[in-house]
Amino acid sequence: MTPLSDPGSTKVLNVNSKDLIELAGNPNFISGIYNYCDRWCERCPFTSRCLVYASEKEDDEKDPESRDINNAAFWQRLTSIFEETREMITAWAEENGVDLDTPEAQAAKEEHDREMEDAHNHELTLAAEDYASQLHDWFENEFGIETSDDSGKAAELNADAEEDKQEASEVLHWYQFQIAAKIVRGLMSRDDDDESEEEEDNISRDSDGSIKVALIGMDRSISAWRLMQLAAPDKSDSIVPLILALEALRHNTERAFPQARDFIRPGFDEVSDTLIQ
Repeated sequence: MTPLSDPGSTKVLNVNSKDLIELAGNPNFISGIYNYCDRWCERCPFTSRCLVYASEKEDDEKDPESRDINNAAFWQRLTSIFEETREMITAWAEENGVDLDTPEAQAAKEEHDREMEDAHNHELTLAAEDYASQLHDWFENEFGIETSDDSGKAAELNADAEEDKQEASEVLHWYQFQIAAKIVRGLMSRDDDDESEEEEDNISRDSDGSIKVALIGMDRSISAWRLMQLAAPDKSDSIVPLILALEALRHNTERAFPQARDFIRPGFDEVSDTLIQ
């Protein structure tokens, strides 16, 4: 058996050597697509082109290409909601006295600080963890749901909950802890990137790839919160602080990693931006 590791995760797959060689020789697979993904295979629009997914799901009877099409439509819908929501964030910030142009954690200073003592104590990480805690409290207060683990599994809403509420809940809980985890990985690999760059100005930075996944998680979470607002208008006001917390985190993260959005992830950013933005 040959271990197939997914860079950036602790997961190791045991695949028969012969089968792995046959899978790896499939020209349909996108090389390295699994390096900068969010591990949400059930929602991924590229499962039919991923070696890791194929290695895990050899006996899956479902058609991966059909799954890809449906998932692409799902993310395109959230993209549309995100763009509409961004236009409303400024007004909400003004009403709540939040200055989005002034990073509270001095992210601009941290952008140049290459000697961080511990990524887990970094301002961005703490802000992401604080958001995850706020999400937990919101679901517990509004729906009476416990969401204390970090498995990425969405808590079940009441049986009569609308489909949009459940879909929004799935997105929010998937990225609840992952945003902080990806920020930590990006911060920890930033020094290594600096050392390896030397005189190469245009080298792709692994840290930017990890941070881009975190930023996409923030974008999708903002969209999901807006979807929750539309599905549960009586809870709209209580959702605004969570959207603003995410927007401030997104703003500070982009200032600390100004090139992250430009990072090209294999497959995802090469095929269609509408699938991942």
